[in-house]
Amino acid sequence: MRRKLLLWSWAAIALYGTPASAATTTEATRGAGAAELDGLIATNDLLTGLIATELPGDHGWHPGNPASGNSANPNGLAAFTDGDGYLSGVTGLLNDFPPTGTPTKKLQYNLPGPTNIQQIGILSGNLNNADGRIFSTSVIRYSTNGGSSFSLLGYFESTPLGSINNETGVPGATEDHAIYLKIFDDASEVLVAGVTNLQVDLYAVDNTGGQYRDPFDGVNPFTSINDGLTAAFVAPLIWEIDVIGAAATVNSADFDGNNVVDGKDFLVWQRGFGAVGTGSLATGDANGDHDVDGDDLMVWKNQFGTAGIAAVPEPSALALTCCGLLAPISRRRNRARASV
Repeated sequence: MRRKLLLWSWAAIALYGTPASAATTTEATRGAGAAELDGLIATNDLLTGLIATELPGDHGWHPGNPASGNSANPNGLAAFTDGDGYLSGVTGLLNDFPPTGTPTKKLQYNLPGPTNIQQIGILSGNLNNADGRIFSTSVIRYSTNGGSSFSLLGYFESTPLGSINNETGVPGATEDHAIYLKIFDDASEVLVAGVTNLQVDLYAVDNTGGQYRDPFDGVNPFTSINDGLTAAFVAPLIWEIDVIGAAATVNSADFDGNNVVDGKDFLVWQRGFGAVGTGSLATGDANGDHDVDGDDLMVWKNQFGTAGIAAVPEPSALALTCCGLLAPISRRRNRARASV
């Protein structure tokens, strides 16, 4: 039996201030059986077959997971992108007891080129009993410049704080064994545009009682909420990470819609620069975060010349143009901040 819960994402609140003004949201589907949600997995998404890089600060795998000795084991990194979902009770089992407030697993996926993302999905589950490992807490960041810098997409929780993994509310009762968390933009086909790299931080989720809690003691720096519970130290089982591409991948900086990324699109971006929370593709928002800022300029630079442009400026000329814009951009940013 499947159940769905639609929630405004903390990503939306963090990025735009209030849920009412945000478009990024999450939908959690829960299944009573471990393999019940495998049909939700995308088997040909952007990450299919890609093996993530484990970033500094990664805490590895639970000692009971064969991947603890080799991350390439099928129960390790490969499990996140194999399209298979549930395989065994240790598939994707992350390491317990990370330091309070820090991820237990830190991953980076490098995409082959600038890509529009429509949806991100995380399938998590639990062992043979219905414990709190079923839940997931993640922080996702993205880059539009080949990994030189990253922006926050958001902080995502698979279920409300304090939830118990069964409908009766009694810890230890067998109930759900899988959750698929879908992250998307309910106002646009594009969640985020021009992405070249993704970083996914995965946190502990439980304290052995089957109750979901955040990984922080005191106030959560992402949500500004204190759940009143001690920090989670039991890590989840992550069975799959999906990243589904959106249409018009190459031309997310085609602001004027003429199928060419060129100087005219730069002028659109320049006019829209400084918009916070209200930006759109038509006003220069290339990465889908509803702000028109330097991140969108980097997407434009990366895509400049696509769609068969006949004449492309020499690199030196483009560099001089961009350098000459730095001072007015800085002044406009200061004025925009002063008006907020």
